Amino acid sequence: MPRHRSFHRHVLVVTTLSLAATAAADGEPSTPALVVDISNVQSDEGQVGCSLYSKKDGFPSDPKKAKKSLFVTPKNGKATCTFEGVAPGKYAVSVMHDENEDGELETSRVGRPKEWWGVSNNVPPERFGPPNYEAATFDFAGEPKTIKVRLRL
Repeated sequence: MPRHRSFHRHVLVVTTLSLAATAAADGEPSTPALVVDISNVQSDEGQVGCSLYSKKDGFPSDPKKAKKSLFVTPKNGKATCTFEGVAPGKYAVSVMHDENEDGELETSRVGRPKEWWGVSNNVPPERFGPPNYEAATFDFAGEPKTIKVRLRL
């Protein structure tokens, strides 16, 4: 009899793992995702970079200080960045259209962007500097969420 109990436990574990693998194969995310829908992309050239910040340091222009960063291909004036496995918390997103695919936002000598960019809540730049981090933050409760960012020059 003990042999059968062990067998049933093994079948339960294998079945559970198979269901999880099937869900992942069907395209269902295994963790709640934060989706960034980007509009006003001026061309399908290059790539669109998205950076997720959990603190002011580095926002909006230093993706090395972001919690997560990724690049996607734009299509028909739009792009979508999907951050998976994001813990609940307060975040801000920075987006750039990296047309020349050098991984950086091109700026003039005075720091004005030469490539299209945007941040969460569509916050405009300060009079003499980048957008305000606090104004760009939003709460992520750990449930699937979509935010919209419109690019500007």
